[in-house]
Amino acid sequence: MSQKTLRICILENGVTPDDLIDQFGSYPMMIENWLAPFFPEATFTYLSLVQGEALPAPQAFDGYILSGSKYSTYERSPWMLALIEFLLQLREERCPVFGICFGHQIMADAYGGLNAKSAAGWGVGAQQYEYETPELPGCAAAFVFHQDQVQQRPPEARRIGGSSHCKNGVLAYSFPAISVQYHPEFTPEYTQALARKFRGGLLPEAVSLRALDSIDSLPVDPSPVAKWVAEFFRTHLGTKHGNR
Repeated sequence: MSQKTLRICILENGVTPDDLIDQFGSYPMMIENWLAPFFPEATFTYLSLVQGEALPAPQAFDGYILSGSKYSTYERSPWMLALIEFLLQLREERCPVFGICFGHQIMADAYGGLNAKSAAGWGVGAQQYEYETPELPGCAAAFVFHQDQVQQRPPEARRIGGSSHCKNGVLAYSFPAISVQYHPEFTPEYTQALARKFRGGLLPEAVSLRALDSIDSLPVDPSPVAKWVAEFFRTHLGTKHGNR
């Protein structure tokens, strides 16, 4: 029996810097390249909210992935407000959604939590994350690039992972939604490129140097997270389709 094709929409909330996009691709491309090998029954569509494309009807796709962004959720730009309303619709319709970095943060805001700039400062490079779920390794490194964090978890969210720098780093909700503060789609080369590009400007010199050292010393395997995310969509969409 052939598998049912699952239609996944990746919502682009930020764009790769102009001088890096030819080499590394867009954020939706990075996400698809990371996830697709573990999710062969999925087809991916990209919609760029940050570049003015309209949100679809919630039922237009089987599930959604929210990319990262250089913007902060508390800026509350019109497209962010529209995304928050859309996330509430997805919860109402129990449509699966997975958020990355900015996506993790705006999901927390939409669902009753609070994202804000963290007193812990920038997290850049590779960090060790610890997990509290059997679906993921007990401890594994991940690539990060953020200074905002989820300060208060939403009422329906439970913490299932985090780092010493970011406590609320991985959240799972009581409805079909999961999110991570880190970037499972980033490669070592792209994370290094960001640390070098913003060194001495956006990022203090010491932050960039620590980031580059961490990338060299902490190996990152993004495949367990990809398997977890693929199984999340499979499980919820299998239930959803089975009820039709």
